[in-house]
Amino acid sequence: MASLSTQKLNQYYDDYRKTEIAFNKSIIKALGLETRNIFLKIKGDPWPCVLYSCSMAQAKIIINLDTSGFEEIKRAKNFVNLRLAFFPSDAKSSIYFFVPSVVKGYSVFNIKSTERSSFLMTIEFTQKPPDDLIEILGKVIESNENFKKRQSLRINLDGKVVTDIGLSTNKIIAEIDNIKRACILKNISANGVMVIMSCIPKFIMKKKCYINILIQDSSEPLVIEGTVVRYEEVTDRKDIYGIGVEFVPEKVPFEYKDLINKYIDKLEEMAKHDKIKR
Repeated sequence: MASLSTQKLNQYYDDYRKTEIAFNKSIIKALGLETRNIFLKIKGDPWPCVLYSCSMAQAKIIINLDTSGFEEIKRAKNFVNLRLAFFPSDAKSSIYFFVPSVVKGYSVFNIKSTERSSFLMTIEFTQKPPDDLIEILGKVIESNENFKKRQSLRINLDGKVVTDIGLSTNKIIAEIDNIKRACILKNISANGVMVIMSCIPKFIMKKKCYINILIQDSSEPLVIEGTVVRYEEVTDRKDIYGIGVEFVPEKVPFEYKDLINKYIDKLEEMAKHDKIKR
């Protein structure tokens, strides 16, 4: 069951109804999408599919269909039901529901054989989707928008900030030219990071760089693609430099956006309470 108020859910629906989210690896992991439990129900028969993208008004799925599948859709007059399943990190069990839909179109995604091929199918929801879907998508879209608004904010990783923001450590790995280099995160922002690294700056400028960040509650590092764009000297040192890495916007994983948003939300909430006390 959705945990947000009806007012907030209605706001999400009014503001973000047609905003589409691509279900890449980062989004699937963050939302706990149960990929093996997604299917299209056509006249009572479940057909496994992949959720490619989704909004509160429609979805695009990748589905393997043969002649019998198309015949079933035709007999159903294009009316189908999309079954979605999620297991959010804060939930005790899976959340699953059906969304009544109508097939609006499709194109060949991959020809597997003469009998069956993969299709990218667009289905339009025939009614307002369940509150759970509105909440799940709404939170992601709102988080993305907040992230964009906060692009100019830079967070210095001093002392307790490292753990408060959700990092396991500020000691990370930066991979440049297939060479893994140990470095220290100095600060982070929506656009990129500054790291302290032993290097000769002129040899890494404008090079592609993969930042590997260790976050709490995850055994795998968060990998973010970027480019080395600047450097600065470190006082009294000639062997280490501050290296500025600018992220590729479309390659920034949702987990990183969520990390920054939650920390800034917490700071804003604390500031609000302090103001009230005064």
